[in-house]
Amino acid sequence: MMSFKPRPDPLHILYVEDNALVRESTEELLQKPGRALCICASAEDAVQALRDRRFDLVITDVSLPVMSGIDLARHILARSPQAAIIIASGYQMDAVTDALGPNVRAIIKPIMADEIDALIDALI
Repeated sequence: MMSFKPRPDPLHILYVEDNALVRESTEELLQKPGRALCICASAEDAVQALRDRRFDLVITDVSLPVMSGIDLARHILARSPQAAIIIASGYQMDAVTDALGPNVRAIIKPIMADEIDALIDALI
């Protein structure tokens, strides 16, 4: 069983996924005590959420309509270079995420609870 780091405030996570079934199943994996989730179906909605709120972590699908998850990550990093971002994809993306910086990681879909929890712990 994974242990979670105690935090005085909830961990604010922005999760971006355009596929409703994947979004719902991953949301269930992400729901844990001490986490506050904001779920968006597009990068454009995520950009708006980022204007309105502060997040400790952004988890985004790589393949989003209009603005990709990579472009969303670049947008976030341009404003906040130390932002923690996880990019989810069906294929290996380590070279891409390495180029984006040390606080950007990749996870291969389908997302497994222990893998995402370990990445969150490593980044936060």
